[in-house]
Amino acid sequence: MKISAIFNVAKREWHMMVSSRNSRVVVLWVPLIVFTLLAGIYSAGALRKIPVAVLDQDHSKLSRTIINFINASPDTKVTRYLHSEAQLKNYFLHYPEKAVYCIPPALEKDVFKGKNTEISVLTNSTNIIYGKILKRNAFHLIETVSGGVLVKKLVAQGLTPYQARRLALPIAVKTHSLFNPEYNYLYYLVPGLLTVLLQMIVFFMGTRSLNKEYKNNRQDDLQETSKHNVLNIIFGKLLVYTGIGMTIVFFISILFNLFGIPYQDKIGETLLLFFMFVLANATLGMALSAVVKEEIVALDLALFYNSPAFIFSGFTFPVMGMPFFDQLWAQFIPYTHFLHAFFKLYQIGTPLASVEKEFLILGIFTLVGFLTTYVAMKLRMDEKSKSNLILKEA
Repeated sequence: MKISAIFNVAKREWHMMVSSRNSRVVVLWVPLIVFTLLAGIYSAGALRKIPVAVLDQDHSKLSRTIINFINASPDTKVTRYLHSEAQLKNYFLHYPEKAVYCIPPALEKDVFKGKNTEISVLTNSTNIIYGKILKRNAFHLIETVSGGVLVKKLVAQGLTPYQARRLALPIAVKTHSLFNPEYNYLYYLVPGLLTVLLQMIVFFMGTRSLNKEYKNNRQDDLQETSKHNVLNIIFGKLLVYTGIGMTIVFFISILFNLFGIPYQDKIGETLLLFFMFVLANATLGMALSAVVKEEIVALDLALFYNSPAFIFSGFTFPVMGMPFFDQLWAQFIPYTHFLHAFFKLYQIGTPLASVEKEFLILGIFTLVGFLTTYVAMKLRMDEKSKSNLILKEA
């Protein structure tokens, strides 16, 4: 293995990638355009002022207070008032509002008589994000109003406002949402989307690394450039792919700062994690390219392997809730282990020791990919040498 031969292979690989239109699209325009568009989609961070409708059948001071609370909430805004229950039939099929608050008649009278009553909230939960936000907001709103009514009744009975509040809420619950307290989708979704695309880009570069040589009959030139050494080929090509991958990581960091996505002061550890992640995917892609001779078949297999990574990683649904075989399959995807470590480092700021397991697994992926590539390439080169020898003897 010679350093000069490694750099010659890397220089040759870089020149081929720059001169290839398809490669330029994947490694340049996809990160620049797609990554920026994805970050821009979620730049609002969270849904605000979701349109809702109100069916007020009470028309009392209390019902108006509830409506004022709905409008005062950062999550909702009353955009339509209904006049009868008949309008509720197929309402969501014809109108844009995502929820309807149904205030029953005689609400205020029943409340002050001590009777139990309820407000119905119909939500259009075809979009689960709307459904969750509106349900949470409705519970919080009605709970606040109910507490206020009870405090008012207790004060009317002679208690001080302080005593009334203590009696109305004898046990107070204080929740502290850490690391993403605003439930900001920009902070949650964008890092996941960008990093899964990073995996696909690097993996696909690796998948085309060796098959394209045979497809275009350039394997003899590659062997000459590498001094007929498999390690020179592997390290030379990996040098280019890891360099491109880490350049994309640098662009991701620019987007983090541009869109104000917060991160903990674990830059060195996070960069090391990205390096391991890029290296693992590059070697696995090269292994696939070395084992599967047909380039189109190798690319299909790469697509099959990478497409479900986002789902199986536990990003959209916890791995622990998946069926056993899905949980098992998730363990064979580098992104699953990278994502666990990534969120620990960039969001929580845990020490490096807490992600040693994930680093080890990424290292195992790299080793498997490297050894598979070496063995498959060695067999190919030996086969080619034997064929050349036979031709010379003939």
